[in-house]
Amino acid sequence: MKKSGFYLAATLLAAGHAHAQSAVTLYGIVDQSIRFTNNANAQNGSNVVLTNGAVTNSRFGFKGEEDLGAGMKAIFRLENGFDPQTGQANQNGRLFGRYSYVGLDSAYGTVKLGRQNTEGFNLFGEFDPLTVGNYTANSWAYFITGGRIDNAVSYDGKFGGLNLGATYGFGEQAGSASRNAYAGGRAVYTQGNASIGAVYQVQRDAANNMAKMWGLAGSYGIGAARLFLGYVGGSDATGGVDQALNDSSVNVSYGAFAANPHKDRTLYTGITYQASPVLALTGALYYSAMKNVNGIADNDGRRYTGVLLAEYSLSKRTQLYATLDYNKVRDGAATELPGSNSQTGAALGIRHSF
Repeated sequence: MKKSGFYLAATLLAAGHAHAQSAVTLYGIVDQSIRFTNNANAQNGSNVVLTNGAVTNSRFGFKGEEDLGAGMKAIFRLENGFDPQTGQANQNGRLFGRYSYVGLDSAYGTVKLGRQNTEGFNLFGEFDPLTVGNYTANSWAYFITGGRIDNAVSYDGKFGGLNLGATYGFGEQAGSASRNAYAGGRAVYTQGNASIGAVYQVQRDAANNMAKMWGLAGSYGIGAARLFLGYVGGSDATGGVDQALNDSSVNVSYGAFAANPHKDRTLYTGITYQASPVLALTGALYYSAMKNVNGIADNDGRRYTGVLLAEYSLSKRTQLYATLDYNKVRDGAATELPGSNSQTGAALGIRHSF
């Protein structure tokens, strides 16, 4: 008992010391919208739903840091995504499906271990005018980035105007270092109001088929406005991109992805404008030319998207917003919509951050 008491006292003293040197923050966003969509099924009927936010998925999380001295900090982040209308967890029901990592931060950069973004998602989260939207109608162009990966170690460093990032995801398949593995690199250079960035990444599935993705993007600030321009390319032999893009209600016949990888060439442009201290306006256009859609040779397709977003701040933490989007698909890309080859959506929402 005396020995147990000694260890308990030592633990409490250590915890008190750590508390004095560290900080933990609870944070999050609750974003809910009422969304109308036409041509929402095979019979081209309309639908009205209560759904997650237009450009920000609802989430809550914990992040913290501890000062280790000599300019070094221990850091961690645990973040859960959820649907406010049901209370259900996103990311297939994971407790912390958005982020779950621990790492070290210093003047030489940041190293993180755990679940985190791919480098493609990191880049276009910065260079997309919608910061990669939440509705499929405005985020489809970035499915090829993979979003997030498990079992990853990353490095992020800033050297003047240059920001470098690299991530490796362990496949964790016995006998093979490459199956299910991920590798990606990113570089961004900022000078004054202008920024330009590039990314390249490769992700493999359990059969060692590759999904390759690359991109180039830039932005430029002019007064209260910021202009965006970007290109996303990719080749997917895993089938993951088509399965994510296709509408879940459509019966799709797939070919051989290993022999006929889906190929994407996507261009986009957009502008954000701070019309007043409380009103922000955003417009974005996306165009994609696809080859070998659904793993079928010479099955080419096109997709066109336009998005408008207006956000009005009631306070620093609460915003009202309205969004309007239009999508049109052609040829092989027709399986991405449930009925007609076009679809229009509109939504009103409220977002609160804490």
